[in-house]
Amino acid sequence: QSSHEDRQQVPVLIKDLCQGRLNMEISPVGGLSFTQASTSREDKEGLYDWKFFNAIVSPDEDSPTRIRDVLYDKKTMYKLLAVTKLVNADLEKVLRYFLTQVWRAKEIFDQEGISEPGKVIPGHKMARLISLFLCGDISQVDEILPIIRRVVAGDGLDVVRVKELLRKHVENYDE
Repeated sequence: QSSHEDRQQVPVLIKDLCQGRLNMEISPVGGLSFTQASTSREDKEGLYDWKFFNAIVSPDEDSPTRIRDVLYDKKTMYKLLAVTKLVNADLEKVLRYFLTQVWRAKEIFDQEGISEPGKVIPGHKMARLISLFLCGDISQVDEILPIIRRVVAGDGLDVVRVKELLRKHVENYDE
């Protein structure tokens, strides 16, 4: 049996999580919430300020945005991937694929000037984004647009055509 020094290790916390202050409040019924600590750095806010921890334990209307910002932070997610790989290599592969797609989608949205979900609504814009995501260019807009129009008209999703598109453009679709 090998000692723990001989096994793979990964530091769990990133530098940004090892500094700063916050107040943790526990309610009489055991609820948790975090508030800003009064320090000499009161105006210091960042990805991992008190709002981050509050988004996890006591979500509010801003929590999805905070969690999304953490997902977009590659430094943090690479740390999560390293830890996940030590625990379960298969899970790490799935998580890596998911994060790669999230980052890719963000790049496409940024390139297309999409900052709010409502800006995706026009059918042609949606078809363009899906084509960019699927194959990296707009070559499939004419294939995707009829699928979107059918759904919008209430005629349902053309599953056969969607599967054909996915098989054609998604490398691991059949796995």
